[in-house]
Amino acid sequence: MYAELHCHSAYSFLDGASDPAELAATAAALGHESLALTDHDNVCGAMEFAHACRGVGVRPIVGCELTVEVPRRMPRPVHVTLLVEDARGWASLCRLITGAHEGTREPASNGLRSRAPSHMREPLPPSLPIDELERHTEGLVCLSGCARDGAVAGTWERGDPAGAAYLAQRLLRTFGPDRFRIELQRPLWRHDRSRNRWLVSLAERLGVPAVATGDVHAHEPSRLRLQDAMVAVRLGATLDETEGLRRGNSASALLSADQAAERFRDHPEAVAETERLAERLHFDLTRELGYSYPGAEDRGADRRLVELCRVRLVHRYEGTPQRAEAERRLEEELALIRELRLSGFFLLHQDMLELAREVAVEVRGPDSARR
Repeated sequence: MYAELHCHSAYSFLDGASDPAELAATAAALGHESLALTDHDNVCGAMEFAHACRGVGVRPIVGCELTVEVPRRMPRPVHVTLLVEDARGWASLCRLITGAHEGTREPASNGLRSRAPSHMREPLPPSLPIDELERHTEGLVCLSGCARDGAVAGTWERGDPAGAAYLAQRLLRTFGPDRFRIELQRPLWRHDRSRNRWLVSLAERLGVPAVATGDVHAHEPSRLRLQDAMVAVRLGATLDETEGLRRGNSASALLSADQAAERFRDHPEAVAETERLAERLHFDLTRELGYSYPGAEDRGADRRLVELCRVRLVHRYEGTPQRAEAERRLEEELALIRELRLSGFFLLHQDMLELAREVAVEVRGPDSARR
């Protein structure tokens, strides 16, 4: 089996070409049990994605592809893929993203790569220094980054294997062997096989697993034409001018498990590691992140609300033909209130109403119509 752990939605602005619901539905249709969303430098689509996945029976995994600066070592920022393992990891990720977005940044001088036309201008992405990343790692699993701009693979791709090894070792020290993985991708570009062979060798030297990811940017191949157009819009240039900066094929569409296994047939252990890692990432944004109304902490609230409501029901409906229907309706509504953990809130509201009545009686007298 295969779990996709690196996936971008339209919330990777002007890069991802599918909305979270489309990704979730396609993942379900392809037979995926889980799917990660790792948009660039934000979690804007995380809740929408989590609910969409729950609706189709896919387990959502929350993450982010974060842009990191390595001062005095790397000439430009690099990417790492961060996945949330538990509630502590969600808090860590939110702190990191907030730090990355603080301050304003000037546009890059000449696009992303030297082969880009000089008139291209792209705002630098939100980023933070690597030492800031190192301060907030609790509850996070780190993958070493994508093939083009990743901390390890991207640095190797730019002809700096020593720098790639340095970053891998630094990330390993930061996250530890249990929460760091070397990320393999095969976007069907030149050097795919040699890059992945080097990455697997590095993973063996470091004593950590390699994990395969698809760097998904669309839920189906036909949507990747839109992704090409988005890259051109982001760079303010034509499709012809941005050809070297676009993906150029359909390899970044979401794959089935069989398709992923075939693409990474040289690295079956990296495919198997996706499922093993996905099983650890149990954070549920739909259940673990939410607002608790005042009174939710009162464990005896359910019982007291039932007692209060039944007394009032007898007082109001005793001897009337509507009593049976009122009792049925009351049980339905109390069940819903218990499910939503709102009994304490209703009791607090009752206390406030009683206090208001006491004040009204004192001010206006017991016989006032507005007591």
